[in-house]
Amino acid sequence: MSDLRLLAVFAHPDDESFGIGGTLAKYASEGVRVTLICATRGEVGQISDPSLATPDRLGEVREGELRCACAALGVLDLRFLDCIDGQVGTCGAVETEGKIVRAIRELRPNVVVTFGPDGIYGHADHVAIGYLTTAAFHSAADPAKFADQLRDGLAPFAAQKLYYAAVSRSSFRRMRDEAAAAGVRFDLGDIDLEHFGVEDDVITTVIDVSDFLDQKWQAIQCHRTQIQPNGPFSKAPAELRRRFMGQESYTLAVSRVKVRKTPETDLFEGIA
Repeated sequence: MSDLRLLAVFAHPDDESFGIGGTLAKYASEGVRVTLICATRGEVGQISDPSLATPDRLGEVREGELRCACAALGVLDLRFLDCIDGQVGTCGAVETEGKIVRAIRELRPNVVVTFGPDGIYGHADHVAIGYLTTAAFHSAADPAKFADQLRDGLAPFAAQKLYYAAVSRSSFRRMRDEAAAAGVRFDLGDIDLEHFGVEDDVITTVIDVSDFLDQKWQAIQCHRTQIQPNGPFSKAPAELRRRFMGQESYTLAVSRVKVRKTPETDLFEGIA
């Protein structure tokens, strides 16, 4: 078992699998202690097949789907912030930040991963949890912030690196165009595909997860209520899917250790 620790904080069940599932599987396989915090249970998400869930049970079902995904990825520690889907930005900012601060002080992760200000495609919950996690990353190191936690025996802790999960806009466009040439139309509802992801010069870190694609795809398949059987990811040629999903990209937002070069190929670069 490694002494390294990774904390990932996202908004909904399935964010972890589509976004950084390969990374989570890779580091879990290397013995890194991986913890996933999910802000909501995805209570107001879509239901791809009415036989899978009803609106009043969707949160319960999606929690089960997330636990299935974590098992596929090797993530042993899953926690929830108990926000309501679609309301992360109004979930009580101070209280929610405090919960993340408490987790950082308890778990003492080397690396924290969340969404950046772009939220991948501007999703309000993604943007909100990224903002709150960024604030918590800084507050956890400050003894003046959430001082009541110190009385509970939790010491301030400065995680060494903060990353934002990212998607290369140019890579996504290439995949979309290649899929279209193969007869698969990428339609993700009301998501603006022209502004999906970030420009390449924002990306600092690219992780090769090609050896973990089977686990990532298995985790994605756990989220049955969110996957359309004839959706673009399911219908895209397997080779195209492997090329696009075989790398996961990040923006290094904060580093308290010296980074030797970019692009990095390891989230723990520079951490002894």
